[in-house]
Amino acid sequence: MPAKKITSPFPQRFTDRQWARYVKQGQELVEEETRVQFRLGDLTLKMVPVQRAGSNNQRGVFPVLDRFADAIGMNVHTLLGYRHVATKWPPEKRAEGVSWSIHKALDALDDRFELIHNPPRGIERWTEDKALSYAGRLPSRPLTKAEKLDRVRVLLDQDENAAEATSELIKRPDVAHRVMGDTTSQRILYRAHHEQRMQAAEARFAAAHEVEEQEEEEEEAAETARQLRRREPAVEYTRASSEVLELIGVGTSFLVEMQRLIPGLHVAEFTDREVRAILDNHRRIRAALDWCDTVVTTGEKTMDEELARILGEGDE
Repeated sequence: MPAKKITSPFPQRFTDRQWARYVKQGQELVEEETRVQFRLGDLTLKMVPVQRAGSNNQRGVFPVLDRFADAIGMNVHTLLGYRHVATKWPPEKRAEGVSWSIHKALDALDDRFELIHNPPRGIERWTEDKALSYAGRLPSRPLTKAEKLDRVRVLLDQDENAAEATSELIKRPDVAHRVMGDTTSQRILYRAHHEQRMQAAEARFAAAHEVEEQEEEEEEAAETARQLRRREPAVEYTRASSEVLELIGVGTSFLVEMQRLIPGLHVAEFTDREVRAILDNHRRIRAALDWCDTVVTTGEKTMDEELARILGEGDE
């Protein structure tokens, strides 16, 4: 089959021959980089072979690779990523001429060994972004409307940032017109406005009755204090170390915020992708809590390979 002719997408700057030469050089460099990335992953598997889940050797993976990564001047999580992809793609299953990044993007799919050689209908050849999108992950360069919206949701995951961005965007007349033209958006905005008015009314009512209720509240507070004094505290805070207090404080803050947030969730408005993102984040939180419990109860701080990979996913 004759090679497909490469046409320059920028004829004003590059002739077809120049563009084809640059593409060939770039492909050769990417293939070289891919070989190095797989070889590093294979090297870690040679140093510390994959064992069955729960074996003692698994718990020693991270300390070994952490020291090895420092010795060769790499980030340990990058090295763990190479190891993970090498595990998912045995040497005989790797596709020649396909970049390591594409192998990584498809590594969670059960039919990846077939897909990497035969892209599905609508995909002429794999690119990293097409592979990420097909695997249900955020592409590096969002192109479609859905991909761009997903990227915005990730960037504005904090309510404070999202509110500030919305305030800026709603100043555009056309944006405001489109938002208010959507019935779902109308209901959400009207409901928020109604809740704010109710909260303001409750605040005014509370302020008006504050004086006559003050004595009753003081008595209740005094009774509560007497009951608390009769209880034995779980921790002697005057003697507890700063680490103990910080651990308890972080956990308490998380619990309080979840109790505040959960009752007000509008779950019906969540997309499937958002639900998967929330559940994936909770999986990392549970893994971190389990690790903390193990450290607190046994004093063992080593991190096994699977735990390191789960916690490292949050950095991508």
